[in-house]
Amino acid sequence: MRSPDLRLAILSGLGVVLSAYLLYARAAHVPVYCPAGGGCDVVQSSRYAAVFGIPVALLGLGYYGSLLALGLRPAPEDRRWAVAVPVAGAGVAASAVFTVVQRVLLQVTCSLCVVSALLTVALLGLLIVRRPRRPAAGTWRWTAAAAAAAVVFLISGYRLSAPTPPDASFAAGLARHLSATGAKFYGAYWCPHCADQKALFGDAAALLPYIECDPRSPIGQPEVCAAAGVRAYPTWDIGGRRYEGVLSLQELAALSGYRQETSR
Repeated sequence: MRSPDLRLAILSGLGVVLSAYLLYARAAHVPVYCPAGGGCDVVQSSRYAAVFGIPVALLGLGYYGSLLALGLRPAPEDRRWAVAVPVAGAGVAASAVFTVVQRVLLQVTCSLCVVSALLTVALLGLLIVRRPRRPAAGTWRWTAAAAAAAVVFLISGYRLSAPTPPDASFAAGLARHLSATGAKFYGAYWCPHCADQKALFGDAAALLPYIECDPRSPIGQPEVCAAAGVRAYPTWDIGGRRYEGVLSLQELAALSGYRQETSR
């Protein structure tokens, strides 16, 4: 019988809305509404929020969108099931990787990520419960292969996209120079580009003249940022001139007059 699968469409539709919201928040550099704690912003601003340069939220949008399309399209139940199960299996495997990253590497809980993980489990569970009497041959093997491929893709992407450590002495000297010459680095704890800027300095990031602009942070100084007219994050104030966006170490050295040569 050719008919839409409304239950599959509703569950995957919820995932589409969630992924689209997270993608928008990342693109617009706005804080994420996290029902429990601030773990969502920590995850969004971490390097684990993208794989091979692709935002994880965009991958989620593609995953949920494909299942939504399968659910809405009139098709024979057995054929839809044979295609949807491997996709759902890949989603559960990916969610498992994301959960380990959050809990073990970032040591936070992103409640929206938990909701997404539960949706992937619910989708796979729905499909398993409603499996046809005679499943298409090889469906379970394809599901296992899709799950393994998702795990390999994510782990490989995270390993290959690990940031290159900066030259420690140059980064530390530059950070001290910026502080000593009165430079200011305005940002917010949830800002992905602020995290990228700090990552360029490695351990020397602690020496930067950083000013937190979000009032929700324990070290927030929103009044200072407002008085400075900060409109975007990160914003640098060097020698009385304003620069918005991430700057390389070499750019910061040139703009601030730091003369030590880099070993890179």
